[in-house]
Amino acid sequence: MEALDLTAKRLLHLRDAFTAAADRAHATVDQYAQRDDAEGPHPVRDDDEQAHRPQQPGPHRGREAGH
Repeated sequence: MEALDLTAKRLLHLRDAFTAAADRAHATVDQYAQRDDAEGPHPVRDDDEQAHRPQQPGPHRGREAGH
């Protein structure tokens, strides 16, 4: 029974620690979200960059290629 009490206390301590960390994270996000000088979202890529295009299928090099 004593081991269960220790485990329960540790779980409560962890819950409190994670709750406090989440509260700090929310406060930080709120602080930066309300700034007047906050920049907008950054584009994924500049206009002069091209998106990745998958390779076009090339000649098959397996058994069916006639080798």
